[in-house]
Order: sequence, then structure tokens, then C-alpha cells
Amino acid sequence: MAPDVTEHDHCRFCGDAVPADQAYCSVECYNKDQERIAKEKRTDVFWTILTFATVAAVLIIGFLV
Repeated sequence: MAPDVTEHDHCRFCGDAVPADQAYCSVECYNKDQERIAKEKRTDVFWTILTFATVAAVLIIGFLV
């Protein structure tokens, strides 16, 4: 039979076991995860702008030639 494991979840940042009603094991993990999310968002915005700028440049050059 399977061992008796209490209902739990895992920290969204480090993966440690936490009670089922918690998302993070500590404020430190929460803050680090928020920093990671913000960095991912900045990176996504950068690549989106770069993509649109590249497409615009190609279209403008295509119309000029």
C-alpha cells in the first residue's frame, strides 16, 4: 500500500512541499518568483517590439526597392 501522505502542494519557486492552501514556502520564494515573472514579462515585451520593428523595416525596405 502507498504510504500515508498528507495533502500538500509544492512551492511554485523552489518545489519544496507546502500546505495545500499555500503557493510558496516563504516570502523569499514569493519575492524571487515575482522577480522571475517580471523579468520574463520584460523579455517577452522586448522580443515582441523587436519582431514588429523587424517586420516594419522589411516592409518599408520592400516598398522602397
